[in-house]
Amino acid sequence: MPGYTKKAMIGYFLGSLGELDLPSSRFNLIESNAGKVVYSGALKPRLDKGWTYAPLPYQHVLEADFSPYKMPGVYSLEVPGMGRSLPFRINEGTAAAFARTYALGLYHQRCGAENALPFTRFVHGPCHTAPAEIPTLAFKNVQRQLAGESANYKANPRHTAPQLKDVESSLYPFVRQGKIDVSGGHHDAGDYSKYTINSAQLIHTLVFAADVFPGAADLDNLGLPESGDGKSDLLQLAKWEADFLAKMQDEDDGFYFLVYPQDRAYEQDVPPDHGDPQIVFPKTTAVTAAATAALAQAASSPRFRKAFPAAAALYLSKARKGWDFLERAWARYGMDGSYQKITHYGDAFMHDDEIAWAATELYLATGEQKYHDKLRKIFDPTDKNTLHWGWERLFDSYGCAIRSYAFGSKSGRLTEKQLDPIYLAKCRAELFAGARDHMDWAGASAYGTSFPTETRRFRAAGWYFSTAQAFDIAVADSLDPRPDRMEAILGNLNFEAGCNPNNVMFVTGLGWKRQCEIVHQYAINDRRKLPPSGIPLGSIQEGFMYLEKYKGELGALSFPSDGAQEGPYPFYDRWCDSFNVATEFTIPLQGRCLATLAYLMAKSPYKDQKWRSAAGQIIGVAKQARVGTRISASLKVEGMSLKDARIVWEAQGQEPGFGATYAFKAEQAGPQWIEAEAQWPDGRRAFAALEFNAAF
Repeated sequence: MPGYTKKAMIGYFLGSLGELDLPSSRFNLIESNAGKVVYSGALKPRLDKGWTYAPLPYQHVLEADFSPYKMPGVYSLEVPGMGRSLPFRINEGTAAAFARTYALGLYHQRCGAENALPFTRFVHGPCHTAPAEIPTLAFKNVQRQLAGESANYKANPRHTAPQLKDVESSLYPFVRQGKIDVSGGHHDAGDYSKYTINSAQLIHTLVFAADVFPGAADLDNLGLPESGDGKSDLLQLAKWEADFLAKMQDEDDGFYFLVYPQDRAYEQDVPPDHGDPQIVFPKTTAVTAAATAALAQAASSPRFRKAFPAAAALYLSKARKGWDFLERAWARYGMDGSYQKITHYGDAFMHDDEIAWAATELYLATGEQKYHDKLRKIFDPTDKNTLHWGWERLFDSYGCAIRSYAFGSKSGRLTEKQLDPIYLAKCRAELFAGARDHMDWAGASAYGTSFPTETRRFRAAGWYFSTAQAFDIAVADSLDPRPDRMEAILGNLNFEAGCNPNNVMFVTGLGWKRQCEIVHQYAINDRRKLPPSGIPLGSIQEGFMYLEKYKGELGALSFPSDGAQEGPYPFYDRWCDSFNVATEFTIPLQGRCLATLAYLMAKSPYKDQKWRSAAGQIIGVAKQARVGTRISASLKVEGMSLKDARIVWEAQGQEPGFGATYAFKAEQAGPQWIEAEAQWPDGRRAFAALEFNAAF
């Protein structure tokens, strides 16, 4: 982006020889069309810190800072005697390109509806629209899963409730029987399931961003089917999730734990519109508190109430009833005794953090002191015992509670006088401390990403998403803008965008070097080699997972070994175009990434650009083609120039390719297909698909 920091990192790993010692001292910025040097500068050392083995990795990385150069255009970076980078843009539309890509990714996760042209080429029919079953003991697979997931309940001495080993062991029996409509929401991750607690987290992030990040709520141009209707795209994404969450409430006002396939854990061999019959898992206090909090937050958002008054009223009613359920549970079983674990979701602090969040949101929504009193009694934002692993701040629902209270008046929910000034100061201090942690971690990284120092000490990595790490920096920056905060936000975005030793883009649908194999059931079962655009990929991993076909071969091929005590394969360089669950996303992570990018897009000239979709047309391909004959296809988009667009092509039996045209040959007779996806520098996209036949 022209007005922001612009940096590149130069380094190379040589296996057991360690790092390449880079002799160069200067770099050049090359204007691609003219081939001329437009800026030069000195390379500076960028040392990585925090690792505890020898030799220390990433001690010879050099940084090229060309921030003073602001002219839009297409460039590459040259280090004389070393080489030149792939071309990249300096462009005001960069933030919009990423924000729209992440919004498209959430659209691809949408459940209960179709994904369709012209909004995407990754199409499928309406999915999981049939009512889900309320399970009984006759559902043997459900009982096996419950027993297995909750088997370690005794590991927590505070877990005094009985094990939730089957549906009849639940402290809160199902009231409804038979079938229930739980359609809607978003698929939680690479699979098609829907977890109540993650749904709540997604709602929090999107509503918070719309209420707090300046201009974010005005974005009505992210390329969704709802774009251009005069209502906030972020809030409409949140409403899609909240409408689903509201359906997850039983008649006793508790909320079901999740929506799952009826007879197995994963629908790995079918597209979503051919998915399995579904069931719900029993209710727990943790997910009931989380759902209560999220619905109260959406209901009390001034912008949401104005846009969707009926939905807001419904949500608040359900949130109040959810709290009533919790109070009855505490009265009957006690605070600890009312909690039953199912999976690790929501189990980090039992239900303590979800209850604190629910009390926060209900107070902000109603102004009633009973919620305020409960919150201050059970949760001190500066209590070190509420830090995840003893060091991670703002984790899960504690983070939601702190953010919402810290912005209680700035979001328009209550006045400053209605907030406890001491408690408010603690919440804001914790926000700034959390942002500082992420900034320090980014500063300790040779590549500018907020990979925690504490994690480095244990030589571990997984489920790490760089742009999501920037979310709480953006939260603090919206309260107190500072250049060093913005630099850390951009460092995290850049690492995901290719400023890493692999030169890999860690979000699908962008960049020159794209991953094909990801943990995503739709991508596994569709006809394409490239996965749906807008899906985040974990960018730092401990190693390669065991695969049934290849066993442990990928890990064994790494030299030096990933697990070597001294001089292991360095973490930032560990990447393969391979299925690896340690890189699988969830919708809360998608939400944090989108919120961060909405924060940046709202600062750009593209915040007011009108955009919904454009239909593309593939030309040059006849309805009847001959096998083995060269076909040359091109793309046309009515009313739009493709001059600056990056077009990716896919066709049956072919490798994906970039270019204004796409030449290929049908390899066999029968029905054929070809698709094109055009992306402009500001993130607008157009899609086209064509079916044809080939014969000898």
